Amino acid sequence: MNLQHDESMLDLVAAYAAGAIDARTGECATVRAHLAQCTICQEEFKIARAAAEAVGLSAAEPPPAHLRERILSALPASMAPLHARRARMPSWFVPAAAAAAIAIAAGAWWSLHRATPASWTAACVPEAAGCHASGTVSVAGGGLHVEVQGLNALPAGKQYQAWMIPPGGAPKPEPAFSADPSGTGSVDMPEQPIKGALVAITVEPSGGSKAPTTKPFLVAKID
Repeated sequence: MNLQHDESMLDLVAAYAAGAIDARTGECATVRAHLAQCTICQEEFKIARAAAEAVGLSAAEPPPAHLRERILSALPASMAPLHARRARMPSWFVPAAAAAAIAIAAGAWWSLHRATPASWTAACVPEAAGCHASGTVSVAGGGLHVEVQGLNALPAGKQYQAWMIPPGGAPKPEPAFSADPSGTGSVDMPEQPIKGALVAITVEPSGGSKAPTTKPFLVAKID
């Protein structure tokens, strides 16, 4: 086989990238020599190698079904030909490229969700004298759930209230709640976790306030 660029060489480069060429035939050396001088085939090799590697990754941990369907529905636009040569792409390469797109997107999806902590610790602020409470803020049901222990009994007409305080922003009022006889209380906040935000607890009039009337005694930082 000579080193002239043609359609068969493009197919051979794609097969070489996928490890589908027997090195004993001498074709590997032929492809390597051609790749050293052909920019079109160099591009072919990069695309095919990425697809082949992603196929292996996709088998390790399948993405959620809804993510796969969304990516597959978008493939015709995202896989638009870069050159006319894409029309003669070998049949094995189309599913490989599709798997590559799914694997890359799924990998980003899993990395994002694994990197995000499931919960954050709430602790008394240093200035809150007599505070013995502790708690957690966790992601639940599309929002945040706050669970607190060690709360003091409040006088009539008073409740605890949660607040979301974004970085550099004003406190956003969240639902008010009461503690049970054991000092445990909880509240659900219809908020997504915001990096750097604070979830704070104050004592407010029953029913809650639009702005804090006391200083927070318990705070969790979302990092």
